[in-house]
Amino acid sequence: MKTKKLISLLTIVLAGIFLFSSCEKENAELFSETDLVLAEDEALSETLFDDLMASVDDAVKSVDDMIFGGGLKSMIVSDGCPLVTVDHPDEIYWPKVITIDYGEGCEGFYGQTRSGMVKVTINGRYRVEGSIKTIELFDYVINGIAVEGTKTVENLGLNENNNLVFSATLTGGKITTPNGIVLNREFSREREWVAGADSPNHFDDVYFISGITTGTNYLGEMYTRTITNPLEWSASCKFIKSGTIVSEVEGKATITLDYGDGDCDNEAIVSRDGKSKTILLKYKHRVVRP
Repeated sequence: MKTKKLISLLTIVLAGIFLFSSCEKENAELFSETDLVLAEDEALSETLFDDLMASVDDAVKSVDDMIFGGGLKSMIVSDGCPLVTVDHPDEIYWPKVITIDYGEGCEGFYGQTRSGMVKVTINGRYRVEGSIKTIELFDYVINGIAVEGTKTVENLGLNENNNLVFSATLTGGKITTPNGIVLNREFSREREWVAGADSPNHFDDVYFISGITTGTNYLGEMYTRTITNPLEWSASCKFIKSGTIVSEVEGKATITLDYGDGDCDNEAIVSRDGKSKTILLKYKHRVVRP
């Protein structure tokens, strides 16, 4: 009797393994190496521009807090690496230009290495409705990846949830990897500040991001990527925590990139035609291309 039960249990286990292997095989056939690289490139682009925005927000909020808290007495905001300066450290003169200079290289949080310079022009306080900041990049490189583009962010004021909302547009966005892979992107988005607005600690900030991105992938194909569920960006996490992006390329099946349900991890799920595969998020490019 025990032998029969053991055989039945073994049969169920083997059947489960077979079904799992079959699903893995189906997914492998559904997603080519090119498909996975394109999905990883989308996630990488998202990560790099979000990382840039986080660095800028930290610098702008630090300047804002120091100026109006009476703690900024000179042009130098931070004399470490990066060197952060502001041209007019007073409450009266606007616009102000904040410069974030990484020099030949600074290692920051999570082991990311940045070089070059970021110039931020602001015409008013960060939290004041109507204030605008323009972000320009000069030889900006993160982990060997060159990032270009001009980003403009405007404070739209409070929404119905009593949260500050910012519009963000990127023009001339471009990513170039050390092995010559070029990714182009432009976007129009909104960023809702859903947590951390009442705290001086920047690491408890959380934003919900929505909008549309257009550009060309490494194959030269034009794409449109729409955020169908807001992306959850948290200063305390290295990667996007939740949200979905639907990617469309003419003549190809739609692909969905799902960042999960809010856990802080380095995984996302790529889906197409009811099938899915998990990919790992990163700050570095994949060296080999199909």
